[in-house]
Amino acid sequence: MHLPPFPLGDLICPALAILFAGFALSVGFTQRPALSCWIAALKAGLFVLYFGLLFDGTYTFLDDWRYLHIGELLAGQGIGISNFARNYHHVLSTVGSQNLSYFVYNASAIDLFGRGYYAPVAANILLTFIAAGLLMKAARIGLGMSARTSVGLFVFLALSPAILAWSTVANLKDILVATGTAAVVYAVALADSGRTRRAVLVAAAGGSVLMVTRFYVPLTLGAAFGMTLFCSRRGRRSPWLWLLAAVALVGVFHVLGHSSMSGALHKLRGSAGNPLTGIVRFIVTPIPFHTEPEYAFLDLPQLIYWLLLPLQVYGITAVWKTRTMTGRFIVIYFLVMTVLYGVTTTLQGPRHRIQIDGLIVIFEYYGLLALVRSRYRLKPPVMSAGPPLAGGMHGAPLAGQLGKGT
Repeated sequence: MHLPPFPLGDLICPALAILFAGFALSVGFTQRPALSCWIAALKAGLFVLYFGLLFDGTYTFLDDWRYLHIGELLAGQGIGISNFARNYHHVLSTVGSQNLSYFVYNASAIDLFGRGYYAPVAANILLTFIAAGLLMKAARIGLGMSARTSVGLFVFLALSPAILAWSTVANLKDILVATGTAAVVYAVALADSGRTRRAVLVAAAGGSVLMVTRFYVPLTLGAAFGMTLFCSRRGRRSPWLWLLAAVALVGVFHVLGHSSMSGALHKLRGSAGNPLTGIVRFIVTPIPFHTEPEYAFLDLPQLIYWLLLPLQVYGITAVWKTRTMTGRFIVIYFLVMTVLYGVTTTLQGPRHRIQIDGLIVIFEYYGLLALVRSRYRLKPPVMSAGPPLAGGMHGAPLAGQLGKGT
């Protein structure tokens, strides 16, 4: 499918939205105006460059065009996010699936930015600012990360090559799923810090979006949270957290219904494969510069991902060693999703890793911090010539300093 790039005039509105809304969101999370301006300008510039000059329809899929076409239909009927609940049954009959929200999301993006493939992609770029901010706040509250270090994590998340590529190129719901997942991680961090009421509200918002986007994700999040309670001291001692987990799981089962659950289990059994080879495939797919044509935009991001794999492994252990409920939840959920997709042969492509890319970036960031700190620790101190030390003790204090440095 070869299509012409979009007129630059059509891209002005969404590009300005990315620039100004992205700047406002970044400043709100980081309190760094200059840094926020650079991040927003880079993401807006890449958006204009791709859809104004490079877009030709190569990096598109079947699902994304269906999202767009049904979104256009819903937008023509005046249906969007604001009145989704009131038109739920109509949208359900139109879509023919329980995963409704991304179709409505496309409709709202079309209302905002115009009828074009670029419209929901622009909305996805805006979501990456929110997801990065939520994970940054979760790291500060739940992992004990300092304010300055967490700003670096925000930059690392917002400009992660994989997240940048997927959010700028493809109209897929995985960015929305990743944002909902980030909200739940932030909710766990709030609960970890004792702010239970706010945690319930944030988790309910994120879970509600996920149940009508990719319905099994709330179940895996709930399962990971239950395992986290067993593995963390705070979780084991808090009856309120156990009650919250039980109520959340009952709510998810009630909303999804028995038929949806039975169908999902039947599909899982029918597509189950060798978990060992499947997990490896899920982790490393695709091979850089050996991708299918529609995935070629991932070549460079995937190469960087491969290079950072050792840091990711270290980061997983570092996050676990924080001994916080948040750290345990992040690692357990990452492992649960990796095993789930590793077992399911039909879900081992790179697309399904997007929803946990934020967690992967946290691991990579921890590994990178450890690498930088170890380099500075091993670097010998720089000696400078100076006046003789008082009292004629020319060498003893210096030797003591070197002893401390080593």
